Amino acid sequence: MSGRLAPTTACALLSLSLFSCTTTGGGGENVAVAPAQPIVDPAPRPGAPVVLIAMPSSSEFVDVRRTLVAEIRKNFNVSTYVVAPSTSSKDFGDVLAKVAPKCVVVMNNGTVNLLREVQHARASALTNATGIAYEVPGVTAFINLRSISRAPLKRVGVVYRPLFRSFIERQERLAAREQIELVKTELPKDFSADQLRAALQGLLVDKHVDALWMLNDNGLIRSREFLDQSWRAVLRDTRVPLIVGVPNLIDAQSPLGSIAVVPDHDALGLQTANLIFDLSSEGWQAQTHDVELPLSVKTVVDVKQVSGTVGLKDDALRHIDKAVE
Repeated sequence: MSGRLAPTTACALLSLSLFSCTTTGGGGENVAVAPAQPIVDPAPRPGAPVVLIAMPSSSEFVDVRRTLVAEIRKNFNVSTYVVAPSTSSKDFGDVLAKVAPKCVVVMNNGTVNLLREVQHARASALTNATGIAYEVPGVTAFINLRSISRAPLKRVGVVYRPLFRSFIERQERLAAREQIELVKTELPKDFSADQLRAALQGLLVDKHVDALWMLNDNGLIRSREFLDQSWRAVLRDTRVPLIVGVPNLIDAQSPLGSIAVVPDHDALGLQTANLIFDLSSEGWQAQTHDVELPLSVKTVVDVKQVSGTVGLKDDALRHIDKAVE
């Protein structure tokens, strides 16, 4: 991007919708997390175009960045801007003007929103943008659970806010192709732990679903106390697995999620690098590229929990990348 943030400049958008990867205990309140090791950019080379990477400091994003930088460092200068919960759009705008990058890689939805705020303030918009979604389609997790579970998986229950209605409808069509019925319950825009608990109980008791699916939505996962009052309160007396979208909700010491299917972070960094190379060769016409899905995923499973609920097939470990015990 140029210092004026003109709408015709390039913006490679890596939108990682990790709602809680910068939280503790799987809650929904973002806190600053210091990376395990300092983030150091490669020494700049004169004349090379700059790629700005704007990202939170949590380990998932650090992993993606590491592979991305290793791939592009010979062709581009890299400038990394670590975004904290306190970062303002003015802060971000000042960095963009100072660095004047040719391309911006923006990791996580909060950082994307910051960039939108900057461009709105400067009368431009994200018209030249593309991205790679972090969100793995629900049906991918459903199929992976079916591949390891002794129990049949024909009906998956999901609760969602009206904001996610169109997303759920797309997921419903994808699941139907695999002969899996997505059983839906829409929550009010604003709801309590009691209302969420009642909706989950309805799916389990009245609609007899074989599994529950938790969306990556901060509204559903607000704090440890909220999880205890809703999800855990319902699941502790059932034998139904919970499909989640991030691995930090799978914890053998404090059981909640049964299985998560998430992007392979090294592969995601490589995929992002390839997108940047494509954009560079095409004159940075990012808007011509559709948003991509992750090309490679990993399956994380609470083995003890799944064994105790639906049972594991004899060859289940062949389909699990990380077993949490």
